[in-house]
Amino acid sequence: MTEKKFPKKYNHDFEEQIYEEWNQKGYFSPEKLEEIKWNLKDRFMISMPPPNVTGVLHLWHALMLSIEDAMVRYARMKWKKTLWIPWTDHAWIATQVVVEKKLAKEEWKTRHDLGREKFLEKVWEWVRFSRSTIISQIKKMWASCDWSREQFTLSEKLSRAVRKSFSNLYKKWKIYQWEYIVNWCPRCQTVLSDIEVKYIPEKGKLYYIKYFVEGKWQAITVATTRPETIFADVAIAVNPRDKRYKKWIWKNVYIPIVNRPIPVIADEEVDPAFGTGALKITPTHDPDDFEIGKKHWLPMDRFAIDWEWKFTELAPDFLVWKPVEEVFDNLIQVLDEIGNLEKIEDYEHNVPHCDRCWTIVQPMVSKQWFVDVKEFAQKSIEAVKKGDTKILPERFNKTFFDWLENIRPWCISRQLRWWHRIPVWTCKKGHINVFDDQQILNNWLDVDQKSDIILSLIIFNLIADSRLKNPFNIEELIKLLTTPSLTPQEGRVVDVYLKVYRQMLQELSIDEKTKNKLSSEIKKIESIFDLENEKNLIKAWEKLVDILENSYLIEKVGDKYRFTLICQECWDKDLRQEEDVLDTWFSSALWPFSVLWWPENTDDLKEYYPNDVLETGYDILFFRVARMMMMWFANMNEEPFKNVYLHGLVRDAKGEKMSKSKWNVVDPLKVIEKYGADSLRLALVRWVTPGNDIKYSDEKVEGNWKFLNKLWNASRFVYLNVNQEWNIKFEYDLLYEDIKNNVDELGEFDKWILAELDELINQVEKYMDKFMLWEAINKIVDFAWSLYCDWFIEISKIEKSELTLKILVYVLGTIYKLLHPFAPFVTEKLWHLVGFDWDLIVQDYPKPIWWLQKSVKINLFIDLVGEFRKLRNKLWLKPHETVDVVIQANEDYIKFLSDNINLLKTLIKADNVLLDSWKSEGIFEWYDVSVVYDIKLWLKGNKKLSKSEQIEILEKKLKEEKQFLQTLKNILSNEEFLKNAPKKVIEQKRKKMEEVEKKILKLEVELKKLKAL
Repeated sequence: MTEKKFPKKYNHDFEEQIYEEWNQKGYFSPEKLEEIKWNLKDRFMISMPPPNVTGVLHLWHALMLSIEDAMVRYARMKWKKTLWIPWTDHAWIATQVVVEKKLAKEEWKTRHDLGREKFLEKVWEWVRFSRSTIISQIKKMWASCDWSREQFTLSEKLSRAVRKSFSNLYKKWKIYQWEYIVNWCPRCQTVLSDIEVKYIPEKGKLYYIKYFVEGKWQAITVATTRPETIFADVAIAVNPRDKRYKKWIWKNVYIPIVNRPIPVIADEEVDPAFGTGALKITPTHDPDDFEIGKKHWLPMDRFAIDWEWKFTELAPDFLVWKPVEEVFDNLIQVLDEIGNLEKIEDYEHNVPHCDRCWTIVQPMVSKQWFVDVKEFAQKSIEAVKKGDTKILPERFNKTFFDWLENIRPWCISRQLRWWHRIPVWTCKKGHINVFDDQQILNNWLDVDQKSDIILSLIIFNLIADSRLKNPFNIEELIKLLTTPSLTPQEGRVVDVYLKVYRQMLQELSIDEKTKNKLSSEIKKIESIFDLENEKNLIKAWEKLVDILENSYLIEKVGDKYRFTLICQECWDKDLRQEEDVLDTWFSSALWPFSVLWWPENTDDLKEYYPNDVLETGYDILFFRVARMMMMWFANMNEEPFKNVYLHGLVRDAKGEKMSKSKWNVVDPLKVIEKYGADSLRLALVRWVTPGNDIKYSDEKVEGNWKFLNKLWNASRFVYLNVNQEWNIKFEYDLLYEDIKNNVDELGEFDKWILAELDELINQVEKYMDKFMLWEAINKIVDFAWSLYCDWFIEISKIEKSELTLKILVYVLGTIYKLLHPFAPFVTEKLWHLVGFDWDLIVQDYPKPIWWLQKSVKINLFIDLVGEFRKLRNKLWLKPHETVDVVIQANEDYIKFLSDNINLLKTLIKADNVLLDSWKSEGIFEWYDVSVVYDIKLWLKGNKKLSKSEQIEILEKKLKEEKQFLQTLKNILSNEEFLKNAPKKVIEQKRKKMEEVEKKILKLEVELKKLKAL
């Protein structure tokens, strides 16, 4: 390679090319890794938290991908069979809201105008576009995940897993239908989970309303923020010990305007000191009232407001069927006119809003599907307490336990069109049937083994997923089966299902005859859809019709076919599937095992179960982590992952949350375009610690770009010098062995850098194994920037042994290896430019030489040179100006300096160096003095400073140190910092404060002496 082939400037435009080469060579696949490294010692599995298909890549994704990719690349280099599965989430409510807005803007229509089928077509059209967008953006961060295993929560196999999990829980009596108070969005027309409700402080009003006692001129006043719900009141609750209201207990009061009587009830939970001490009880519109209503067996069927947030028939005529917001002022006016409004006060409170459309969320009693997760919550708690699953940082254990110990039934039904539909079918008599394809297969095995079953199972799944109409014609079926799968890398829809049932067939405990029949069915369907049969399509279709007409539960209706499920209790064939869909977290909670092709016991499931790490944000510890653990115990009865790594939020430079309204949102793709992915990844990982937020700034990215530029320049220097000597390709392992076997030929500074490198390798490996990524990367950067670039390269220009050039190359190659998990592209590029063989991504992790001890003398030498350079700066000397110096130390160290006197003179630009032992008591006038440990230094430049100039410099330095000390004191007096920061960070701050205090004391003494002269 000539000089022209090693570019002078670092430019990141090679990143995409390198990524494509890696992908084409199959390096992201664990099977390919096993081919290259045939004796892999262990395995490592991590599943990517799924980005929403409606989203765009933002800094949260960039942080998540940077952390996970570093973990994955490290595992590969540690000889682990490594699997990182990418996938996307269908984002049910977010997707529906986006498509509805698009529909309203472009066609002036609602989803109700289109109907379910047409609306779903629009949704699919949008999802195909947006999903490909987010996937391409993930690739722009150059994540080294196995794209051959990419998944989507609505894919054919993951949808089967959802139905299987629902069926498992239903059979265990954990899933049931129940009337309960839920979060209802009138705009989205669906129930919302707690995570989709955002509470916003708002200035509202507190209305004091009188409820007149039956037969009396007296009234009980109630304070409420929601007077619109009074028409659904069923009682007024007071504390039985409250003397003000004791006489009215079990008397009736009248609901204002409509004059409907309701009882006054006694409840110990009512706080007499809160408000007026009397509460209106509206069970259908308030969670607390719902609990009181259940406790006292109060009516639960009175609604003042309907699902569209209009007044119901319980309201007076002037309000009925009118939107609440339009006639609210009329209601307040009437209450005032008839004497039921005592007063109105300003009142600030938290108001729940829909996270997607920002409509005010309304509590409503509704019949919904719930999961009783208490048993699985307890198992999850025990797994963390026993250490089977470790949460990093540990301080989140308490939050995790608090949530799960107080967990309530999980509402899993949603009133949306987008997806997964609840796998419940109900007959005319109201019998509930839960089906999955395993249940249908079992029914066939029990009653009818003459008909064909495999095609029936495929059709059942397609109908249950609302992808195939029922009834359907043969053309519709063939078109769908030959459509690319929702995970296109797996082929067509029919290919996915045949693969599933081949696996299922291996696991079935059935007689050989039945197994052969099922195998024959799979082969027949496979032959029909074989690409070679395209010339004989008509004959192939005729064969499919023959199979279809002999298939279990398939009936011919005219020119169409109907798949007919049968009620398991009354044998009714007229069953209707539940219209509601499942909470998106139900399917997302399955991903640690569903992406491994569960419920089949596949090779992937055997190999990579449980996952090694779940990496995600601390803000969704409950909503994602806890639910995944509970669902794993519900289906697999074991913890889903060994470690939970919780990263913090990415905030702007001021520490504020990023939002479009604040104009502080950062597009990571634009940052990558300007600085490259490596610079962004380093900027994010270097400053993130588990559970703590990170402040982002472009300056941090630019600072890391400068580091990579420095590494590039150092690599080019080494290449040019080494190339002049040898002009050969390097094999890293041979270099390692050559240096290890020739330790006696190494120079003193060669041994020093190798010993420092050994310590670095050990430290970084320890940090990586403990997931302390920020510690690892900072150690690598400090070593590469300071010890290697600033010192060893500079020293090698002046003094070198016969092995120094090889050591320059070897240490540089080791830096590339250590840095590769964090900055994979520039390290891969430099690895090849410098002349190393093979691709860096599949190299082994470096190992220390072990035979070398750290050199205290050389580290002290470096400190001395550094201190002399500070003295030069203090005297405002220019780089070319020389100095005279005196060093006073013990005799042993004086000898070491004497042996390296030429190197010392060159590094500090000295004309004369006087080495003086401690025995001397000479005073060197006009010299600036400093101390490094117990060694005294004197430096005299050509430029002499007056006494006043020296005092000015010292006072300026003293002021800076005192300001820094105050900053440290402020940090260490901050209770929030002491509560959340890692112990090691706190200890570092305290140690730093002690150092600064000593420095201040030293400066004050020096200043006092100078002033006394």
